[in-house]
Amino acid sequence: MTEQPSYYSIITANVRYDNRLTDSEKILFAEITSLSNKYGYCTASNGYFAKLYEVTKVTISRRIANLKECGYLQC
Repeated sequence: MTEQPSYYSIITANVRYDNRLTDSEKILFAEITSLSNKYGYCTASNGYFAKLYEVTKVTISRRIANLKECGYLQC
């Protein structure tokens, strides 16, 4: 069994109700912000998120690109 993270995440209202984002992008945003709150910035790789959500790195890259385009992430 793969060990799952044990912290909680919050999705802010502006993200939750943004129709430009998919549900998966909203959950990814919550995951990224949780990791950012712990360290001050997110150090997790696209590979980490791909494995966590059982999708490809390309899928994670697309989700991150849309979050950036909508103004929710900076790199």
